[in-house]
Amino acid sequence: MIKKLRITSLIAIHILILLHIYYFGSETIGSIDFQEFFHSFIKLGIINAGVILVIIAFLFTLLFGRFFCGWACHFGAVQEFCWYIFKKMNIRPKTIDSKLVTLLPLIILLNFYVIPNLYHGFHNNWELSVSLNEPEIWEFLPGFIIGLLTFIIDGFLIVYFLGKKGFCRFICPWGAFLKIPTSLSLFKVRKTGECTYCHVCTSECPVAIDVSYEINKFDKVVSSNCTSCMNCTSGCPSNALSYKFENPLKEDYNTGQFIKKEENYSHKNIADKFKNIRKIDYYLLVLTLLFGFAIDSLYGMGHFMAYGIALIAAYIVLDYSKKYKKNLKRL
Repeated sequence: MIKKLRITSLIAIHILILLHIYYFGSETIGSIDFQEFFHSFIKLGIINAGVILVIIAFLFTLLFGRFFCGWACHFGAVQEFCWYIFKKMNIRPKTIDSKLVTLLPLIILLNFYVIPNLYHGFHNNWELSVSLNEPEIWEFLPGFIIGLLTFIIDGFLIVYFLGKKGFCRFICPWGAFLKIPTSLSLFKVRKTGECTYCHVCTSECPVAIDVSYEINKFDKVVSSNCTSCMNCTSGCPSNALSYKFENPLKEDYNTGQFIKKEENYSHKNIADKFKNIRKIDYYLLVLTLLFGFAIDSLYGMGHFMAYGIALIAAYIVLDYSKKYKKNLKRL
């Protein structure tokens, strides 16, 4: 039932997007985009539809976690669809476990959206104003070809090479922006029954959280990547999980909850579905940033496409180098 509701929600979002673009236009409501908060409000002081969306999403996240990401994000929906297609084709990519899921999205957020727009706001005439029909819908969006390539690269290819929701976990700056309110959210997935350690919850998680480990270690899901999709609660065969409110004054917060432990992804029921690359994380980060800076804006490509290509290319280079060294040792 929950899955059907979520699919219905995501389909409805796409219908609304199409209606906005091709029927209503920008006369009343302009671009409804997360980056408006940074390019319009932080930079210029303009409150538009995109800014209002971000404020609502932020406040909503403080209550319910990253509900927006799981139930209303069109890009997240594209990646889940890609994963579904791969499963139907009997293609099962391993999902990459890496510290870059925290580092890279934060770097992209700060470098392209927060720092330059704050700098402009401080050194220019920042004036608060309201303009709901600006900018136009396509103001910050690429053309058809670049847009299509972005969906292919950050949809199919990144999921194929990096696993479940590779773009959301490794690149999306909006997810990084919502991580703190997610960590403080009042509603979370919590352990409310006896766990049988079947790891169905971990297998069902679209953002590759080791749900079984977290709920047994902390009695709740603590990962700030949780998108409140509730696949785990509805899929648990022993009904051991619930999406539940907790009084924030009674909530247990500690930094240990956010530090990855060796036990993550190690259980025999799921170990073959994940690949740990944490030993080469910093090499991957440096290569990704070098490739990304080199091609960003080339031929009109946006940050998302550029860093999608950069991350995939860096991963392929390092993975091939590792296999090459192993083959040399065998010789």
